[in-house]
Amino acid sequence: MKEINFSRAYAALLLALPGHLLAAAETQPPAQPATQNVKSEALAGVGTEALPPMPFVFTTRPGRFEIGSVSEAAARAGLAQAEEVWRTLEGPLLLPAGDFPSPVSVWLFPAAQWTGEAPFVSAAELGGRVSVRVRWSDDEAGRAALRRALVQALLMRRATSLHGGVPGLVVPPWLENAGVAWSLTHGNAGALDAWQRESLRTTPPSLATVLAQRRGSLAAHADEQSALWLLTHLQAESGEERRWPQLLRAVFGGTDTAAALWQFFGNYFKDDTERELWWQVGWHTQLRQAAQAGDTAAETRAWLAENARWTARRAAGGDDEPLAPDEVFAARARPWVTEELARRLARIRAGLATVHPFYRNAALSLGRLHEAALAGESNKFAQAQSDLARDIADGRELEQTATAALDELEAGRAAGGK
Repeated sequence: MKEINFSRAYAALLLALPGHLLAAAETQPPAQPATQNVKSEALAGVGTEALPPMPFVFTTRPGRFEIGSVSEAAARAGLAQAEEVWRTLEGPLLLPAGDFPSPVSVWLFPAAQWTGEAPFVSAAELGGRVSVRVRWSDDEAGRAALRRALVQALLMRRATSLHGGVPGLVVPPWLENAGVAWSLTHGNAGALDAWQRESLRTTPPSLATVLAQRRGSLAAHADEQSALWLLTHLQAESGEERRWPQLLRAVFGGTDTAAALWQFFGNYFKDDTERELWWQVGWHTQLRQAAQAGDTAAETRAWLAENARWTARRAAGGDDEPLAPDEVFAARARPWVTEELARRLARIRAGLATVHPFYRNAALSLGRLHEAALAGESNKFAQAQSDLARDIADGRELEQTATAALDELEAGRAAGGK
């Protein structure tokens, strides 16, 4: 086997399976992460003379996130968190299915080289481009700061996609806190249930208090909780009138959230007292909703793809290419590969609680594939490959059969109503 210079942890594993089974299951084109020997304008003015001239640059997808760092390990950690932030916030933020014309540029700097007081700095530029510089440390505080930086930058990118890079672009602090909380609770099975139980032991703050939250580098946990329940409540109350998308657009354009609530949700209340009652009832309703609603079949397919892609750059200056499963197995002893396998295995185990039943066996087989690679058990690895191929095909068949049956039922109802 040739020497492999990996450019990203986990891409194209399932695409390398017989028949390209996941390629048939995935409607979106595969991610094209790549390292680039370039220096970004985002590095200007941040002590670049102390940095090597060729940082590692990874791209989740061309119009999503671009992660750069002088440390490959840091860039890879940023890549994994960026993918999770996009996946979890894609629904509530109504992110475009075709991605943005330009990605959010994220640059991670070693803590020793960071001179700013805040752990990250973000900026929106003319033309809608958004960049963020982050002080990186591989610990809980560093990961929390990175998550908030990613969420804030993604909100800014969503705002510029709606209104352009105009002066006065607004991302309300409560919405940023809600985005951080949503990504935390919807990217980790069981976290939402834990937050619900914790919030049940507290008194809900007034709606005015939630809307008046202030921006800080890291928000208080209580602020994130209350903002999360407001975001959840607004989506639940959106209705066929699509009140939530209209409010989101208005707020990104500079409209005060309180005023936008009256404009788009005002049919639920006639004065401030009723508005507060509406919010308090919504708070308690969201805390008593079933936390583990489960993913759709499409969401599970996307989750499987995210946890099953590997690409590699086989030679300096070459393009990234999909890796065959056996190549991944052969590289398992490399420290970053071992770490990534363990990280993905933990994510798969946590996600089993919400995967769609059609693809549960595929998720289990994918987990066994990771376990066999970590243990260096070639026979079990080969068996897991075979099982995964079969389980993906079975899941896809179940999904297509169920979709066809529902379409037929709906067509019959429509015909009967004429």
